Amino acid sequence: MFELGDPEIEALTRVIRRGQAFRYYEPSECARFETRFGEYLGVPHVLLCSSGTAALVASLIGLGIGPGDEVMVPAVTYMATATAVLSVGAIPVIVNVDESLTLDPIELEKMLRPRTRAVIPVHMWGLPCDMKAIAKICADNKILILEDACQASGGSYHGRKLGSLGHAKRCPPSSARSVSHAS
Repeated sequence: MFELGDPEIEALTRVIRRGQAFRYYEPSECARFETRFGEYLGVPHVLLCSSGTAALVASLIGLGIGPGDEVMVPAVTYMATATAVLSVGAIPVIVNVDESLTLDPIELEKMLRPRTRAVIPVHMWGLPCDMKAIAKICADNKILILEDACQASGGSYHGRKLGSLGHAKRCPPSSARSVSHAS
């Protein structure tokens, strides 16, 4: 359970006293958090969103996923994983999970189709997906990985923070279609 105390009260007080609760003022608490969280994750860019769903939609768009593309999603997840895919006009394809209740790499490989462009491995309840196996399958088939680490924020996999293993962190906004498909 998260504990709130004086540091959190001081941060809120700072924002309220400035009278600038939105990110569009510099220096903003949002920008400060994004910088610090990016350093923590070991990624160059972090963008706060209003929800995990909004983050998935923005990331799918940034990766160039759209109408007609198929995106593999695990059978055990919150509905936002599939609805984010639908929001960009793509087709969610449900893939079975393994005993950890995360995406099963064996089932993922079985479910690949010619229109598969991406996979969203969801790290459930603090448990990481088998990212080594998923990354190999995706690299071999030129499929993008968009991690959903909302339920495992702060977790790691073989020494790397969850959320830093997929392709979204590497996608410059102006060249989404030219993103590298290699892991």
